[in-house]
Amino acid sequence: MIQFEKDIREQRGTDRKADLRRRELKTQMNRSSAYLVFLLLSMGAHPWIQLGFSVGRAQVVVSSIYWGSSLGAPISAHPGDVNVPLSVVLTNVGDDVARGVMARLELKPPFSFDFYQEGKRQSATVVSVNAGDIAAGFSYVLRFILSIDWQAGEGIYRLLLHVSYSSARELGQVTVTQDVDLPVWRGRLHVQRVVTTPEKIYPGSIGVLLRIWIVNTGQGAEQDVEVKLALEKPFKSSSSSSDRVFLGLVAPNQPTLAEVRIDVDEDAKAGDYSIPLLSTIGKAAPAPLGSVLLYVNEKARFEVVGISPQEVRVGDTGVTVSIQVRNVGRATAKSVRIQVRPGNFFSGTLTDFLGTLEPGELKNAFVTVDVDGKAQATEYRIDLRVDWTQDENSLHDTIIVVLKVAEKPILLQLLPMLIPIVLVLFALGYYRRRRMKTLASGI
Repeated sequence: MIQFEKDIREQRGTDRKADLRRRELKTQMNRSSAYLVFLLLSMGAHPWIQLGFSVGRAQVVVSSIYWGSSLGAPISAHPGDVNVPLSVVLTNVGDDVARGVMARLELKPPFSFDFYQEGKRQSATVVSVNAGDIAAGFSYVLRFILSIDWQAGEGIYRLLLHVSYSSARELGQVTVTQDVDLPVWRGRLHVQRVVTTPEKIYPGSIGVLLRIWIVNTGQGAEQDVEVKLALEKPFKSSSSSSDRVFLGLVAPNQPTLAEVRIDVDEDAKAGDYSIPLLSTIGKAAPAPLGSVLLYVNEKARFEVVGISPQEVRVGDTGVTVSIQVRNVGRATAKSVRIQVRPGNFFSGTLTDFLGTLEPGELKNAFVTVDVDGKAQATEYRIDLRVDWTQDENSLHDTIIVVLKVAEKPILLQLLPMLIPIVLVLFALGYYRRRRMKTLASGI
């Protein structure tokens, strides 16, 4: 009996310990569940706690778009451009790596992507570029080579860019579509102003410098620009290519200087002239750009009324020649200088100064001429250069005069030979007379 009661007490103690153990386990489980619920509620309620326990996410956006290959030197796109580069900058603004970034640009008129395959030209409506992985906070530049229809109008065109990628949070691939706005503009070139050096030009002016300022009033820059003057009489280029200049890039709203040189014909009439200025852009045909307005001033003109004597002889020296010069123009010539340029068989004092010649006034110029003994008996066409100042500009002209050279008379030609003979004969006669006197005295 005693043993039975003892066994019952031991059994009850064991059951009590087991019950306590079960209570402790249940309490721990309730505390763990409460902690878990608290954490879940906290993560949903407070953003800082949520960020600490969130998984990284990538976010790729288009941050910049420009024509050209460098953001520091963008270019303008024009109708008719071929293989012009388009740069699209993708930036990962998320906090995780964007993996396997692929971009697809949908093309529509007036844009096209042309390529050659097996020797045949092909066109694509979708252009894809693989950007690889883009780390958080980093960028990647997509480059598309596009052509623009020459009939395209000015404006901004919108294309669709599809960007697909994956990240740690998005286990599958994410595709986003963004708008790409592309501007297409034309340049408009005009002649702004023209300056000539010298300021006044006259008939016969040579190497006149024309400084032409060209301004682009359009919204787009023009590239590979060449301008050329369409010269006609009485104008011509000073050299083979002095009537044209390559300008290259002409930016919007900025004047660009073009310098050319021309000559004016001597027979040009005074008055206003309009010279067409043509522009060539790239491989396009020349097109009118504007007009260059020039005014040719009237200058004094001279003619030789007479020359005296009209004939000189071979071997003459110190012959004074009078040349009558008249101003037949309608402008006053100041500091007039006459210079005879006869050639190799003439020398002497060949310059004279006439001072001022009013319109219609006549003056005589005097020069002293020596004729070489080897000169031929013929008519010589001699340049008569006239230099003068007009409106503080130095001008010159050349007039052709004819001077006849004749042979000396036969007696004058034989005189050098006759003089020694006469001297010999005189000496012989003198010697004979002396001898006869001596003989007479001896007798």
